[in-house]
Amino acid sequence: MVERTAAMWRELGVIIQLQIELDRLKDGDASRYRVELIRHVEGLHVSPDGAVARVGEGYVLDVHHAAHPATRSNATNHLSIGFTGHYDAMRERFGEHIALGAAGESLIVERPGRTQLADLGEELLIELPGEPPLRIERPAVMRPCAPFSRFCLDEGEPPPERLKATLQFLDGGIRGFKGMPAGNGVVIAGARLHARTA
Repeated sequence: MVERTAAMWRELGVIIQLQIELDRLKDGDASRYRVELIRHVEGLHVSPDGAVARVGEGYVLDVHHAAHPATRSNATNHLSIGFTGHYDAMRERFGEHIALGAAGESLIVERPGRTQLADLGEELLIELPGEPPLRIERPAVMRPCAPFSRFCLDEGEPPPERLKATLQFLDGGIRGFKGMPAGNGVVIAGARLHARTA
């Protein structure tokens, strides 16, 4: 249980899905979004360098981990968070092919409706069973890319105006949020996410 006062911490929801990206989801020429490179996992071993997960008989680095051979780390994005309410909005707009986790976030949190960056506060805390909570610093919006937008539209070459409208719709956190872990811990489904608001 996170010790907090009502003025400082607010629960956002329960983590219901964890996953890693085995490699960059945009292919070499950035034309195709490779959703097949997302793997659902039972737990994430999180450190300031990023996330590691057990896949099969071994452990695999998420592509945003600083040590991944093809790392997508930019010192702001070692962990990412999505919300179920955003997937509801994407499916309503684009269709049922937008499966939960298709945007590639590390953690999916059960929370209805729209979650804004302001709802995430100054930092996040993830409750860990039997361990101190894991802090996630500098939450920020993950900007959508053209390949994911085309994937949502299910069109190879949508008209520029439709692609632009899709990018605008996915921005502001619908595509997800990112942050930097400030400690170490193993995150599992059922853990609760909290936001520091003051």
